[in-house]
Amino acid sequence: MEGIGAELQQRQQELIHLQRQQQELEQRKRQLEELNTRRMELIEGQREIRDRLLRAVVILERAESQSRKEVEQMHEARQVFSEQLSEINAIDPSDWAATDIEGELSKALAKVDQAQAIYTQSRAKLDALRGRDLEPNSSSEETSVSSGAGGDDTFQDHLLRGLAFNLPLIAAILLGLVAFRLLK
Repeated sequence: MEGIGAELQQRQQELIHLQRQQQELEQRKRQLEELNTRRMELIEGQREIRDRLLRAVVILERAESQSRKEVEQMHEARQVFSEQLSEINAIDPSDWAATDIEGELSKALAKVDQAQAIYTQSRAKLDALRGRDLEPNSSSEETSVSSGAGGDDTFQDHLLRGLAFNLPLIAAILLGLVAFRLLK
């Protein structure tokens, strides 16, 4: 009996030892699963932020290139405008000889026309590059408003326009219903 009791106690010790090992293995398994989950979060976060950063870099590179073009165009336009301004400021009718007023006037008008053409051409280039008008004038604003080209319309704007366009139809239907009820 004593041998059986000693063997039983030894087996219980082994069982307790195996249970401890099983708990340690389960704890290690949980740690590994947690590490794997965190690693997957890292990989997903890394991929997501990499995509975002890549898109942002591409967008910023394009914007930077566009801005450089704009700055170059502005610089060129400013130089041309300054040259034309100098030429226009140099026109002084008081310096003209009385005998050649017609010739001087023709030259001065040609310079003004040339400056106007250069201004209009340069302004059109800048407007096209920037996608907006450098010097908005009332006629282009009226055209865009009247043609409904304003891209800033809200749902409420569209709803009110639709109601205004369909108001006569709605009134006719309501009058028809009232007349139908009265005649019934």
